[in-house]
Amino acid sequence: MVITEGDGVETGSGEAEFQEAKALQEQGQVREAERLFRAAAEAGHVSAMLNLGILVVGRDEGEAERWWRAAADAGDRVGQLNLGILCSDQGRGEEAESWYRKAAEAGEVGARHNLGMLLIRRGDRQGAAEHFRIAAEDGHTDSMTNLGLALGEMGRAEESEEWLRRAAEKGNGRALSALANHLYSQGRREEADEWWEKGAAAGDPDSLFNLGVRCEHKNDMAGAEEYFRKAGQAGHPRGEARATAVARGIRANGAPYMPGLF
Repeated sequence: MVITEGDGVETGSGEAEFQEAKALQEQGQVREAERLFRAAAEAGHVSAMLNLGILVVGRDEGEAERWWRAAADAGDRVGQLNLGILCSDQGRGEEAESWYRKAAEAGEVGARHNLGMLLIRRGDRQGAAEHFRIAAEDGHTDSMTNLGLALGEMGRAEESEEWLRRAAEKGNGRALSALANHLYSQGRREEADEWWEKGAAAGDPDSLFNLGVRCEHKNDMAGAEEYFRKAGQAGHPRGEARATAVARGIRANGAPYMPGLF
């Protein structure tokens, strides 16, 4: 979920202040930029409201919400998306859903994706898949991946692979790993290895970890240790511990290490 800035395509009241604020922000003069964003926002400039919200949200979520709500109430779909994200982060799920739906209906692809994520957390895979599909057909890579995963969980393996492959071909690390996992589950192990290798090249921690397991399957323990260590460095929560266990032959709790487990 990503907070989005305004693009400044408006004209009229507050436009001069907004453009000057953007220039100052790019120069690192954030305090002065904030002053001018606020002046433009108070004059009714919607993009200034969006950008001001981004500047202040870290220290004052209440003020950010006021500005994003003003933009959202003015019909701005980015304001609706940002307000939905803030509500979601604060645990206000029903309100978040309402704003996501408004932004999605206005054509905001990120809102469509976030709505799908919200429904997934509620266990509504079918509803989530419908929203992921709309965003995926608009080129949203994460939605392609999530649609593929949702379809797989719904037993629609061919469709799942189609969407995972489309996302993977865009180079998304998570999609590369998800496609490889799907292929491995179908017994297509050499194909899976090829996609995990692509994921590893993209720095995906799950791909690196799974290649470590595959090295164990091939009795290449040196390769396994290297992949697990790289997975840990890339952020995999079990990578470093697994590398240490391979090197020592025992797990952290002192039990004998059992290789080959994903």
